[in-house]
Amino acid sequence: MNRLLLMMANKPNLRLLENTLASHYSVSLFDEARYRGGLRTCDLIIVDGMMLERYMDAIVSAKHESLPVFLPVLLVTSRHSAGLATRNLWKSVDEVILTPIERVELQARVEVMLRTRQMSAELYQRNQDMEAFVHAVIHELRAPLRAMSGFAEAVIEDAALPEGCEAVTHLQRIMQASQEMKRILDSLLTFARLGCELQMQTVWLQPLVDSCLRELEREIASTLAQIECKIECDTVEADPLLLKVVMCNLISNALKFRCIDRKPLVQIRAYRRDEFCRIEVQDNGIGMLPEDLVRIFTPFTRLHGVEEYAGVGLGLSIVRKAVTLMGGRYGAESVLNEGSTFWVELPQVEGSENESTVGG
Repeated sequence: MNRLLLMMANKPNLRLLENTLASHYSVSLFDEARYRGGLRTCDLIIVDGMMLERYMDAIVSAKHESLPVFLPVLLVTSRHSAGLATRNLWKSVDEVILTPIERVELQARVEVMLRTRQMSAELYQRNQDMEAFVHAVIHELRAPLRAMSGFAEAVIEDAALPEGCEAVTHLQRIMQASQEMKRILDSLLTFARLGCELQMQTVWLQPLVDSCLRELEREIASTLAQIECKIECDTVEADPLLLKVVMCNLISNALKFRCIDRKPLVQIRAYRRDEFCRIEVQDNGIGMLPEDLVRIFTPFTRLHGVEEYAGVGLGLSIVRKAVTLMGGRYGAESVLNEGSTFWVELPQVEGSENESTVGG
């Protein structure tokens, strides 16, 4: 039976809710006198304006702890109070029912919100099953790939085949194909693992970008790329590991898809845009056509052959998934043969004295 938590300061409304819902659901009443922090586990919270104001943080915390399963919150309020609701209020409330309460409307709203929670739980379970399947398949495929590559290398060494002969060429192609398949499996695993343990916190951008640049030192040196960095908003609300994956992918792409006739220039910017921090990675590379911008964030999308640019077509899909999990936005602008700008927007927070871990 679905569990409902009633947090009502208005006693007549509380009695009406309890009498209407108790026959269909397991109803618990919030007891302020016994409150010690943290709300009772439930499937739906019904709250009025006064209690929401008092326990906003506790409700937001309960919703966060329930993730990735949706915990709905239904606000009972007057029409006048609903009109005064601030934008911040809707971060904790999912639906509103106006007083005087109509029983039929109340039951319909409650049932819809409970079904939404159930569907989110089912979707979460299906995602878990799919991730487990992907992990199992990747694990099973890695062993034969290692064997293929290892035996091909052993044949080249043990058979003392002359360099450049046809047999050696075929064996080297087997080894190269095995390595390419390993990269595909590693990318798939990264894609599947994204968001398994989402930890949103304040992340300082400059140290995170510096960490990414250190990891990409070899690529930067080999391409003779010039890196320019201008960080104007210090912090964002994000998962530090996911954001690092996003930034490393975008910078790596800017280095990879370069023009052969000019020195690569990669410009990294971060600046305020309304309540968001917009992070841009701009290059002077090969660019792309406008119609390609629609599909480049789709898994396994490649605009160029492997012979021209290595990769499996999952980098921008990883960016899309990671940014979406963090509640942000993403996009790209490009001009063919002139370069591209990839951007993400994440909620901005005020600077903090303690820098978060950025993995570097």
